Amino acid sequence: MASKNRNELRVGLFILVPTAILFIIIMLKLGYSVASSTIDVFLKVDSLTSVKNGTPVMIKGYTIGKVVDIQPVYKPTLHFLATMRINSDIELYEDCSAIIQNQNVLGDPAIDIRNPEIRGPRLLDKDCIEGLEFSGLNAIMQDVHEVLSKLSTTIGSVNMIVLESRSNIRSLTTNLSNSVANVNRLLEDSQKDILEILRSFRATAQTMNEISVELKKHPVKFLFKDGKD
Repeated sequence: MASKNRNELRVGLFILVPTAILFIIIMLKLGYSVASSTIDVFLKVDSLTSVKNGTPVMIKGYTIGKVVDIQPVYKPTLHFLATMRINSDIELYEDCSAIIQNQNVLGDPAIDIRNPEIRGPRLLDKDCIEGLEFSGLNAIMQDVHEVLSKLSTTIGSVNMIVLESRSNIRSLTTNLSNSVANVNRLLEDSQKDILEILRSFRATAQTMNEISVELKKHPVKFLFKDGKD
C-alpha cells in the first residue's frame, strides 16, 4: 500500500513539476515577471491601426518591453489604452513622448519612447502617456507645408500689390506735379492779362482825370470845342 502511494506521488510530481515549469515559461513569454522587474504603462491611442499585442517598445533602438494588452475606453470619446510592459530599470520620465512608427518601409510598427530634454518626475507603474502615430506627424508636417506655401503665395501677392501701389503712387505724384505746373502756368498767364487790364484801367483813369481837370478849368470852351469839332 505504501509503495502504491509512493508511486502515485512520483507520478503526480512528474506531472505537476513540468506543468509548473511550462506555466512559468508561458508567463514569462507573456511579459509577466516574478521579480517585479517590469512596470505597466498605459499608452493612449486613437485607433488600432498601428498597435497590437506584441508591438515592441523601444528607446534609442533598444527594446525595453512590448504591448501585452489593449482595452477600449468609451468615454469621453472612443480611444484605446495599450498596456506596455517595460523594463523598470530604464529611466523614463512623465513628459516622455511615444512615437508609433514602422521599423522600416515594410516592417511592423514599434513604439519609440523619447525622454524630454528637461526631465521631471520618473514614470511610474500605471502611468499613462499619449501615443502619436508617425503617419499623423507626416500629416501635420504636410499641413504645415501647405500653410507655409499658402503664406508664401500670400506674401508674394502682397508684395506685388505693394509694388503696384508704389507705381500707382508714383504716377499719381507725377500727374499731380504736372497739374500743379499747369495751374502755375495758368496763374502766370492770368497774371500777365491782369497786369494789362490794370494798365488799361490806369490809362483810362488818367484820361478821365485829364478830361475832368480840363472841364473844370474851361467848361464853356470844352463844350464849344466839342460843338466846333
